[in-house]
Amino acid sequence: MSEGCKMTDKYIDIEAVLEAKAPSLKKKMPGFMISYLKHIVHEDELNDFLSRHWNDDGIIFVSNLLTELGISYEVDGMDKLPDSGRYTFVSNHPLGGLDGIVLLKMLSDKYGEAKAVVNDLLMHISPMKSLFIPVNVVNSKQDKESVNLIDECMSSKTPILYFPAGKVSRRDKSGNIADLEWKKNFVTKSIEHKRDIIPIYFDGRNSSFFYNLAYWRMKLGIRQNVEMLYLADEMYKNRSAHFNITVGDVVGYDSFGNMSAIEKARIIREKSYKLAKKN
Repeated sequence: MSEGCKMTDKYIDIEAVLEAKAPSLKKKMPGFMISYLKHIVHEDELNDFLSRHWNDDGIIFVSNLLTELGISYEVDGMDKLPDSGRYTFVSNHPLGGLDGIVLLKMLSDKYGEAKAVVNDLLMHISPMKSLFIPVNVVNSKQDKESVNLIDECMSSKTPILYFPAGKVSRRDKSGNIADLEWKKNFVTKSIEHKRDIIPIYFDGRNSSFFYNLAYWRMKLGIRQNVEMLYLADEMYKNRSAHFNITVGDVVGYDSFGNMSAIEKARIIREKSYKLAKKN
């Protein structure tokens, strides 16, 4: 979908996407399977919301979505958010979408604006484009335009939100739900642009079904992240949820001396998860 227009008379149209992206597969799919896909992505509910709010922009759209879902949250350590300066905010990623929406609202309420580094596929959500810094998570070699946009935003005073794991949290063999290894990009970019880093812990989780599906998908060696199809369903399962967010102490961009960027990322990840003990 391009800005201001739709693929069909719907904002989200599963059949149209299948026809455009995988026409041969669509022909083989029984009707009940297509209906199931429509159900798990909440096609009707999302189209209803989008029809009413497609012309909202940025944080107004986010606020209306949170109101629609009945989401509330409270922040422990709000006083640790500096009133001025240039900061990179980093958080665990337990929900895979709704957590980012809540954190963008929190940061925007404090600073008047905020942007999140996200999968470039999310740029199709036109009302939220002003809140996103897109990156191609499939190709590690970003195009020049993407790199320039990240550098432009990082050199500004806009608060920047990263989910350094790049993927929603998973459940490990011990049953713990946590991010995979945090990638180092937020460290290297923060050092390059002299941005101090503020770790955040977001207390939330998806359903057991989601984590079980992800676990067995990986266990069976299936490369396609089929569980991602259920993120919209997980968002709606969190209707009327109340989330706790904990803000940590500022970490100077020049901290830890000559330690490697990946090791710095590991330490900051630990700082984020230690905040969980307060919840």
